[in-house]
Amino acid sequence: MKKLWTILVLALVLLLAACGDSTTEKKEVSSVDSGSETEKSSDDQASAEESDTEKVDKVIADDDYIKATLVSVEHKVDKDFDEEKYTLNIDLENKTEKKIVVQSEDVSIDGTMVDDMVFFSEDIAGGKKSKGKLDIQNYEGELPEMNEDIEFKLIILDDETFDTIAEHDVKVDF
Repeated sequence: MKKLWTILVLALVLLLAACGDSTTEKKEVSSVDSGSETEKSSDDQASAEESDTEKVDKVIADDDYIKATLVSVEHKVDKDFDEEKYTLNIDLENKTEKKIVVQSEDVSIDGTMVDDMVFFSEDIAGGKKSKGKLDIQNYEGELPEMNEDIEFKLIILDDETFDTIAEHDVKVDF
């Protein structure tokens, strides 16, 4: 029995020693010259993605349930992946004691419906604030240009029942 324990302990020590040797190897970092490649790839990515932000700061909903302020609209174009995206940054404040869900529907840009390209659902606990992002993204080509306006319906839902408790028609002219 002693031999068995001795063999097991010896095997364990050898196993731990083998693991320790592989983690103690160090490579000479100064011999790798990747600084110029890293800078180049950062510059390439910056030139491939264009971004434009327009400040709005307009209250788009204010009632007993919510205060919503459209802070800004960002337009991003990624030429490498042929993707385009609008992000509406919306400050949200839940004026109730209960948790609510804020969503959008019937979204259009300059009269063209883009509802199937919209991602927006924000849960907000009672009495809290949130920084919502309504994303409009097309993975296959271009989005309509946002030159004149954006229109949508802001829907406030009860978190427990998902019943609509308020709706706000929003139109922002540019």
